[in-house]
Amino acid sequence: MIYFTRNEIDHFKEDGFVVKHDVVDRGLLDKAVECFWADMGVDRDSPESWVEGGAKPNLPCTNHPDVRATLTESPIQDMCEELVGKDTLNVSNYTFAKPVYPTGKPQDEWEPPKCGHLDGHGLVDGSVQRFTIAATVNMAEVKPKSGAFTVWPGTHRRVHEYFRNHSILTGLQSLQDEEGNWDDLPEAIENPGPPGTVVFWHNLMMHGPGNNYGTEIRMACVNRFSRKDLI
Repeated sequence: MIYFTRNEIDHFKEDGFVVKHDVVDRGLLDKAVECFWADMGVDRDSPESWVEGGAKPNLPCTNHPDVRATLTESPIQDMCEELVGKDTLNVSNYTFAKPVYPTGKPQDEWEPPKCGHLDGHGLVDGSVQRFTIAATVNMAEVKPKSGAFTVWPGTHRRVHEYFRNHSILTGLQSLQDEEGNWDDLPEAIENPGPPGTVVFWHNLMMHGPGNNYGTEIRMACVNRFSRKDLI
């Protein structure tokens, strides 16, 4: 089965991400959402308790079978391999469960985050967790300005060029000037959408959660994949 158009593949190469809807069956998502509620430590019937929230990522349900099923019983890995090569990928992590709690701030004051981060580079212990492609899944509906997964398109290409001659522990410096200020970052793009919306993104993409000025908890899972021949 072919999942992506030629234009979508070109968009992934150029901008570092591509969005697809209705990737994961709603029945799988509903079971996963129940696991989020069990782990977040907030009162499901009291939205006031959601503001600035409870347990932070990654939730323990990251390892729950009903959460893992959103990956293992969906075409996500096959779709990733269509972008980077058939039968080339191993799962680097299963379904990191990541809620983003409402801030309680009014939506007319919303603005996108000023910057994001790179996964796996420059960790506190000096190690690197390398991977190839990732997929962020909306477990439930994510409305605009409500914590949606956010990317800075094209940053993967700048980071890649930087790593040709610099340490892979200092990737964010590729996006900064000599004084450490962010240097001409592209406009951040948030990716809201209904349950089952998936953002497929390059491993060197600057990304992060959006600012949640909505009323709901943003529930999403992140799956990362590495090439089998990655050393």
